[in-house]
Amino acid sequence: MSDHEDTLLLDDSSKSGGKTQGLSSNNSDFADAISLFRSVLDNQFSNLAQKLLTDQQANVKTLSKKFKENPASKLKGEGNKIQYSFNEEILEDLENLEGQIFNPSLSALIREIKEKLRKRNKLIRIADGSPAGWKTVSEYEHNDVADDSDDDKRIRNAESRGLRAAKRGRGGRPQPYQRTVPAAAGSAAQLSQNYSFGAPYPLHSSMQPFPVGGGSHRTPQPTDLCFKCYQTGHWKSRCPLNFNSQQSGSSGHSAGQK
Repeated sequence: MSDHEDTLLLDDSSKSGGKTQGLSSNNSDFADAISLFRSVLDNQFSNLAQKLLTDQQANVKTLSKKFKENPASKLKGEGNKIQYSFNEEILEDLENLEGQIFNPSLSALIREIKEKLRKRNKLIRIADGSPAGWKTVSEYEHNDVADDSDDDKRIRNAESRGLRAAKRGRGGRPQPYQRTVPAAAGSAAQLSQNYSFGAPYPLHSSMQPFPVGGGSHRTPQPTDLCFKCYQTGHWKSRCPLNFNSQQSGSSGHSAGQK
Protein backbone atom coordinates (compact mmCIF):
# COMPACT_ATOMS: atom_id res chain seq x y z
CA MET A 1 0.00 0.00 0.00
CA SER A 2 1.34 3.41 -0.91
CA ASP A 3 1.84 6.30 1.45
CA HIS A 4 -1.00 8.18 -0.16
CA GLU A 5 -3.46 5.46 0.62
CA ASP A 6 -2.35 5.34 4.25
CA THR A 7 -2.96 9.04 4.60
CA LEU A 8 -6.48 8.72 3.24
CA LEU A 9 -7.29 5.94 5.69
CA LEU A 10 -6.09 8.01 8.63
CA ASP A 11 -8.21 10.95 7.56
CA ASP A 12 -11.29 8.76 7.31
CA SER A 13 -10.76 7.26 10.79
CA SER A 14 -10.28 10.67 12.39
CA LYS A 15 -13.46 11.97 10.80
CA SER A 16 -15.45 8.97 11.98
CA GLY A 17 -14.09 9.38 15.53
CA GLY A 18 -15.12 13.04 15.61
CA LYS A 19 -18.62 12.16 14.53
CA THR A 20 -18.87 9.55 17.32
CA GLN A 21 -17.76 12.05 19.97
CA GLY A 22 -20.28 14.59 18.69
CA LEU A 23 -23.13 12.11 18.93
CA SER A 24 -22.13 11.13 22.47
CA SER A 25 -22.08 14.78 23.59
CA ASN A 26 -25.51 15.41 22.09
CA ASN A 27 -26.96 12.36 23.84
CA SER A 28 -25.63 13.58 27.21
CA ASP A 29 -27.17 17.03 26.79
CA PHE A 30 -30.53 15.51 25.88
CA ALA A 31 -30.48 13.27 28.95
CA ASP A 32 -29.72 16.25 31.18
CA ALA A 33 -32.59 18.20 29.67
CA ILE A 34 -35.00 15.32 30.26
CA SER A 35 -33.83 14.96 33.88
CA LEU A 36 -34.28 18.68 34.53
CA PHE A 37 -37.75 18.66 33.00
CA ARG A 38 -38.71 15.66 35.10
CA SER A 39 -37.55 17.32 38.33
CA VAL A 40 -39.54 20.45 37.49
CA LEU A 41 -42.67 18.39 36.89
CA ASP A 42 -42.15 16.48 40.13
CA ASN A 43 -41.88 19.72 42.09
CA GLN A 44 -44.99 21.11 40.45
CA PHE A 45 -46.98 17.96 41.18
CA SER A 46 -45.75 17.93 44.77
CA ASN A 47 -46.76 21.55 45.35
CA LEU A 48 -50.13 20.95 43.72
CA ALA A 49 -50.78 17.89 45.86
CA GLN A 50 -49.83 19.79 49.02
CA LYS A 51 -52.13 22.67 48.09
CA LEU A 52 -55.01 20.30 47.40
CA LEU A 53 -54.47 18.59 50.73
CA THR A 54 -54.39 21.91 52.60
CA ASP A 55 -57.55 23.12 50.88
CA GLN A 56 -59.29 19.86 51.64
CA GLN A 57 -58.37 20.05 55.32
CA ALA A 58 -59.61 23.64 55.50
CA ASN A 59 -62.91 22.65 53.88
CA VAL A 60 -63.33 19.77 56.29
CA LYS A 61 -62.77 22.08 59.28
CA THR A 62 -65.23 24.62 57.90
CA LEU A 63 -67.91 21.98 57.40
CA SER A 64 -67.27 20.47 60.82
CA LYS A 65 -67.74 23.91 62.39
CA LYS A 66 -71.08 24.34 60.67
CA PHE A 67 -72.46 20.98 61.74
CA LYS A 68 -70.71 20.72 65.10
CA GLU A 69 -72.69 22.01 68.07
CA ASN A 70 -70.89 24.78 69.91
CA PRO A 71 -70.73 23.97 73.66
CA ALA A 72 -70.32 27.67 74.49
CA SER A 73 -73.93 28.32 73.44
CA LYS A 74 -75.15 26.14 76.32
CA LEU A 75 -73.24 28.04 79.00
CA LYS A 76 -75.32 30.29 81.26
CA GLY A 77 -72.71 32.76 82.48
CA GLU A 78 -71.72 35.45 79.99
CA GLY A 79 -68.14 35.52 81.26
CA ASN A 80 -67.88 31.75 80.92
CA LYS A 81 -69.11 31.94 77.32
CA ILE A 82 -66.51 34.55 76.39
CA GLN A 83 -63.63 32.65 78.00
CA TYR A 84 -64.70 29.32 76.50
CA SER A 85 -65.02 30.75 72.96
CA PHE A 86 -61.63 32.46 73.24
CA ASN A 87 -59.96 29.21 74.28
CA GLU A 88 -61.59 27.40 71.35
CA GLU A 89 -60.17 29.96 68.91
CA ILE A 90 -56.69 29.51 70.37
CA LEU A 91 -57.04 25.72 70.05
CA GLU A 92 -57.95 26.05 66.37
CA ASP A 93 -54.95 28.30 65.68
CA LEU A 94 -52.65 25.84 67.44
CA GLU A 95 -53.98 22.97 65.34
CA ASN A 96 -53.28 24.92 62.14
CA LEU A 97 -49.81 25.76 63.40
CA GLU A 98 -49.12 22.16 64.32
CA GLY A 99 -49.80 21.08 60.74
CA GLN A 100 -47.09 23.46 59.46
CA ILE A 101 -44.37 22.46 61.94
CA PHE A 102 -42.24 19.35 61.51
CA ASN A 103 -40.05 19.89 64.56
CA PRO A 104 -40.79 17.17 67.16
CA SER A 105 -39.95 19.42 70.13
CA LEU A 106 -42.21 22.24 68.96
CA SER A 107 -45.00 19.79 68.13
CA ALA A 108 -44.82 18.35 71.65
CA LEU A 109 -44.99 21.86 73.14
CA ILE A 110 -48.05 22.70 71.04
CA ARG A 111 -49.78 19.50 72.16
CA GLU A 112 -49.09 20.38 75.80
CA ILE A 113 -50.64 23.85 75.38
CA LYS A 114 -53.68 22.36 73.66
CA GLU A 115 -54.17 19.93 76.53
CA LYS A 116 -54.10 22.77 79.07
CA LEU A 117 -56.71 24.73 77.10
CA ARG A 118 -58.99 21.69 76.85
CA LYS A 119 -58.72 21.12 80.60
CA ARG A 120 -59.53 24.77 81.26
CA ASN A 121 -62.63 24.59 79.08
CA LYS A 122 -63.71 21.48 80.94
CA LEU A 123 -63.43 23.31 84.28
CA ILE A 124 -65.43 26.23 82.85
CA ARG A 125 -68.26 23.87 81.91
CA ILE A 126 -68.20 22.25 85.37
CA ALA A 127 -68.37 25.62 87.15
CA ASP A 128 -71.11 26.92 84.87
CA GLY A 129 -73.33 23.87 85.36
CA SER A 130 -72.92 23.55 89.14
CA PRO A 131 -74.97 25.48 91.74
CA ALA A 132 -71.80 25.91 93.79
CA GLY A 133 -69.91 27.42 90.82
CA TRP A 134 -66.14 27.58 91.12
CA LYS A 135 -66.22 26.04 94.61
CA THR A 136 -67.03 22.77 92.85
CA VAL A 137 -64.01 23.26 90.58
CA SER A 138 -61.82 23.94 93.61
CA GLU A 139 -62.97 20.72 95.28
CA TYR A 140 -62.59 18.82 92.00
CA GLU A 141 -58.99 19.94 91.49
CA HIS A 142 -58.09 19.45 95.16
CA ASN A 143 -59.11 15.78 95.07
CA ASP A 144 -58.09 15.10 91.47
CA VAL A 145 -55.07 12.96 92.39
CA ALA A 146 -56.36 11.32 95.56
CA ASP A 147 -59.67 10.15 94.08
CA ASP A 148 -59.48 7.01 91.93
CA SER A 149 -63.17 6.91 90.96
CA ASP A 150 -64.50 7.76 87.53
CA ASP A 151 -64.69 11.36 86.37
CA ASP A 152 -68.48 11.77 86.64
CA LYS A 153 -68.47 10.51 90.22
CA ARG A 154 -65.61 12.84 91.10
CA ILE A 155 -67.56 15.79 89.70
CA ARG A 156 -70.67 14.89 91.74
CA ASN A 157 -68.63 14.50 94.92
CA ALA A 158 -66.89 17.82 94.28
CA GLU A 159 -70.24 19.52 93.72
CA SER A 160 -71.57 18.21 97.05
CA ARG A 161 -68.49 19.46 98.87
CA GLY A 162 -68.74 22.81 97.10
CA LEU A 163 -72.38 23.25 98.14
CA ARG A 164 -71.52 22.50 101.76
CA ALA A 165 -68.69 25.02 101.65
CA ALA A 166 -71.02 27.64 100.16
CA LYS A 167 -73.61 27.04 102.91
CA ARG A 168 -70.95 27.38 105.60
CA GLY A 169 -69.83 30.64 104.05
CA ARG A 170 -73.35 32.04 104.04
CA GLY A 171 -74.03 30.86 107.62
CA GLY A 172 -70.98 32.60 109.03
CA ARG A 173 -71.76 35.95 107.47
CA PRO A 174 -72.58 38.60 110.11
CA GLN A 175 -76.06 40.07 109.97
CA PRO A 176 -76.37 43.84 109.48
CA TYR A 177 -77.29 45.97 112.49
CA GLN A 178 -80.98 46.75 112.70
CA ARG A 179 -82.09 49.84 114.55
CA THR A 180 -85.17 49.63 116.74
CA VAL A 181 -87.76 52.23 115.82
CA PRO A 182 -88.84 54.05 119.00
CA ALA A 183 -92.50 53.72 119.88
CA ALA A 184 -94.78 56.74 119.91
CA ALA A 185 -95.09 58.52 123.24
CA GLY A 186 -98.04 57.31 125.27
CA SER A 187 -98.73 54.30 123.03
CA ALA A 188 -99.19 50.76 124.29
CA ALA A 189 -95.83 49.73 122.80
CA GLN A 190 -94.08 52.57 124.62
CA LEU A 191 -95.71 51.63 127.92
CA SER A 192 -94.74 47.97 127.49
CA GLN A 193 -91.12 49.03 126.88
CA ASN A 194 -91.17 51.15 130.03
CA TYR A 195 -92.42 48.24 132.14
CA SER A 196 -89.76 45.81 130.91
CA PHE A 197 -87.93 43.48 133.30
CA GLY A 198 -90.64 43.85 135.95
CA ALA A 199 -89.74 47.41 136.88
CA PRO A 200 -92.24 48.95 139.37
CA TYR A 201 -92.41 52.15 137.33
CA PRO A 202 -91.41 53.20 133.81
CA LEU A 203 -87.75 53.43 132.99
CA HIS A 204 -88.39 56.79 131.33
CA SER A 205 -90.30 58.23 134.24
CA SER A 206 -90.42 61.71 132.76
CA MET A 207 -93.13 60.51 130.35
CA GLN A 208 -96.66 60.77 131.75
CA PRO A 209 -98.47 57.46 131.10
CA PHE A 210 -102.09 57.11 130.17
CA PRO A 211 -104.30 54.29 131.36
CA VAL A 212 -104.71 51.60 128.69
CA GLY A 213 -107.81 49.47 128.45
CA GLY A 214 -109.34 50.78 131.66
CA GLY A 215 -106.41 49.62 133.84
CA SER A 216 -105.62 50.92 137.31
CA HIS A 217 -104.26 54.46 137.66
CA ARG A 218 -100.69 55.02 138.81
CA THR A 219 -99.78 57.66 141.34
CA PRO A 220 -97.15 60.27 140.49
CA GLN A 221 -93.57 59.36 141.27
CA PRO A 222 -90.84 61.71 142.56
CA THR A 223 -89.10 61.54 139.21
CA ASP A 224 -92.21 62.28 137.09
CA LEU A 225 -92.16 65.57 135.19
CA CYS A 226 -95.04 68.02 134.96
CA PHE A 227 -95.57 69.42 131.47
CA LYS A 228 -97.12 72.63 132.82
CA CYS A 229 -94.61 73.94 135.35
CA TYR A 230 -91.83 71.54 134.40
CA GLN A 231 -91.28 70.55 138.01
CA THR A 232 -90.95 66.97 139.25
CA GLY A 233 -93.10 65.03 141.70
CA HIS A 234 -96.51 65.61 140.08
CA TRP A 235 -98.34 65.58 136.76
CA LYS A 236 -99.92 68.33 134.71
CA SER A 237 -103.43 67.33 135.82
CA ARG A 238 -102.40 67.84 139.45
CA CYS A 239 -100.14 70.84 138.96
CA PRO A 240 -100.41 73.51 141.72
CA LEU A 241 -100.62 76.15 139.03
CA ASN A 242 -104.00 74.75 138.05
CA PHE A 243 -105.34 75.30 141.56
CA ASN A 244 -103.82 78.78 141.77
CA SER A 245 -105.46 79.81 138.52
CA GLN A 246 -108.79 78.38 139.66
CA GLN A 247 -108.58 80.22 142.99
CA SER A 248 -107.68 83.45 141.21
CA GLY A 249 -110.65 83.07 138.92
CA SER A 250 -113.01 82.36 141.81
CA SER A 251 -111.76 85.39 143.75
CA GLY A 252 -112.27 87.67 140.79
CA HIS A 253 -115.78 86.35 140.23
CA SER A 254 -116.72 86.93 143.88
CA ALA A 255 -115.36 90.46 143.81
CA GLY A 256 -117.40 91.23 140.73
CA GLN A 257 -120.60 90.08 142.41
CA LYS A 258 -119.98 92.38 145.40
